[in-house]
Amino acid sequence: MVGYAKRRMPGERPSKDQRRFLEALRDLGPRDNAQTAAVRKSTKRACQVRGWVEWRGPDGHPDHRAWHLTIIGRNMLNSPARRNPREAARSGLTLVGEAG
Repeated sequence: MVGYAKRRMPGERPSKDQRRFLEALRDLGPRDNAQTAAVRKSTKRACQVRGWVEWRGPDGHPDHRAWHLTIIGRNMLNSPARRNPREAARSGLTLVGEAG
């Protein structure tokens, strides 16, 4: 039977470094380790454990692998409810319970 990855903490937000890594993958597409050399290995691993990115090869190129943003990672970046409250205030969004 196949075991599926489960997120440990449902409301966990990415740190600044993790968010920068996720945004780079979203903006530039899949990146290999040489292209992400400036990003610490622990940051990549933390994003992988949380299910935001995966290390896989593209179809047709089994020996060339790269970091890919997953749907969960894309949703984490795009979700206004998961943003920092200061970012939501700048964008004009009001989170529930913060109107005042």
